[in-house]
Amino acid sequence: MKNLVLSILALCVISCGAVEQPAADEILQMVQQKLPSAPIKLTGSLKVRTRNGFTKSNLPVNMEMNWGADPATAFYQIDEESLTITWKDDKPYYTFSNAGNSPTSDILGTGLTWADLSFSMLWWPNSKLVGEEKKINREAYVIDIPIPDSENSVRLWVEKYMGMVLEVQTLNPKEKMLRRMKIKSIKKMDGMWVAKDLELLDKQTGNKATLQISDLEWVETPAE
Repeated sequence: MKNLVLSILALCVISCGAVEQPAADEILQMVQQKLPSAPIKLTGSLKVRTRNGFTKSNLPVNMEMNWGADPATAFYQIDEESLTITWKDDKPYYTFSNAGNSPTSDILGTGLTWADLSFSMLWWPNSKLVGEEKKINREAYVIDIPIPDSENSVRLWVEKYMGMVLEVQTLNPKEKMLRRMKIKSIKKMDGMWVAKDLELLDKQTGNKATLQISDLEWVETPAE
C-alpha cells in the first residue's frame, strides 16, 4: 500500500511538473511574430566554393523587408535576379524577375534556393513538432515540414526563446540529408540580432555557399 501511494505521488509530481509542448504551427507563428515590424534593409554577399575549395562565384545580396506594412512585403535580390513576396491574409504570393523560378529553384547555380533565402518554409502547411535538441548550445524545437509539390521535406531547428531558425536541413523520403543550411554566427546590428553568417552545404555536389550579411539599415518611411 505504501509503495502504491508513493507511486501515485511520484506520478502526480511528474504530471504537474510537465510543460505541454506547443504545436509546430504555433512555433512557426512565434518566429513570424519575432520578425521586425519596422522596414529594414540588409546587404551582403553570397560566396560559393566547390568541394576542392575553388571559389565558384561571389555575388552581391540585397534584402529589403517590411513585415509591418499592409500588406507585408519582402524583396530579395542576388546579382541580377530577384524575388518579391507579398502577404495577403497571412499567405505569401511570389513574384520573380525570372518567370521560370519557384520558391525551391536554385539561385544562379549557387545551391541556395529562394525558399532558403526568404525562409519561405515558415509559411508552408502541415508542419510537425518531432522533438527538442540543442543547436550551437541553444535549446531548440525540431520541426519537420513537407516541401510543397515534392517528396522531400525540411527539418528546422528553432531557438526556443529568441524564435530564430538556427538550422534547416532538406531530407529525402528516407530522411537522408541532401542539403544543410545553418547559422555560423549571429551579431547585434543597430539594436537587432541578425544571422550574420549562414552556411549552406550541398551534400550531392560538395559545394559550400556562405551568405554573409555586412550591413543592416532601418529604413525611414515617409510621413503620411
